[in-house]
Amino acid sequence: MVEDITQDGDEVKKPHKRGWYLIVLSVLLIVAIGALAVVYRDEISNTQQYDKYGYIVAFVVSFMAGATVIVYVPGMPVVFALGGIVHYPFLVGIAAGLGEALGEFTGYLIGRGGESYLNRPHSGRLQKIYSRIDGWMGKRGYLTVFLASAVPNPFFDFFGASAGATRMTPWKFYLACAAGKIVKGTYIAYLGYLGMGFILERLGYHLQP
Repeated sequence: MVEDITQDGDEVKKPHKRGWYLIVLSVLLIVAIGALAVVYRDEISNTQQYDKYGYIVAFVVSFMAGATVIVYVPGMPVVFALGGIVHYPFLVGIAAGLGEALGEFTGYLIGRGGESYLNRPHSGRLQKIYSRIDGWMGKRGYLTVFLASAVPNPFFDFFGASAGATRMTPWKFYLACAAGKIVKGTYIAYLGYLGMGFILERLGYHLQP
């Protein structure tokens, strides 16, 4: 019994510590991107490539964030930072949403292949979450995908797998997912637009318009 309790405690502490590590990493990444933008802005501000590269980075990083499950890819911190340094944050949100939705096909294809996470044996709280997702997808699949995409959602892979398992039309899945991801990407980019300057000013940097 003591051993079980110790193991359970370790399992609780590890995710908690990992969460703090990811938060610190995300903040450092935001500051680093902003600092680089300050340092090199004068060299590239006279060209039209600056914003274009920002949108490309938003698309690629968000695609990687949506396509990976185990490895942490800081999609939201990058979108936040880019929203604060490019001229059109809403385009950052669109690029990020389109890229992340495309990456989410990894989960969709797992479910489509008959290996949905929802069909695997689980216990406790996760099993309840999977059961709820399965129920929501069965009733209002497209609305569920949209709403699940429109917020920061660590469980979205399960929504994608469920969509694939229920044979949701791929292009309809993409449209519903992209619509939600664009909403999420846009408000995160605008949060960066409003907050990036404040963060850097506290650290002694100043973004020039």
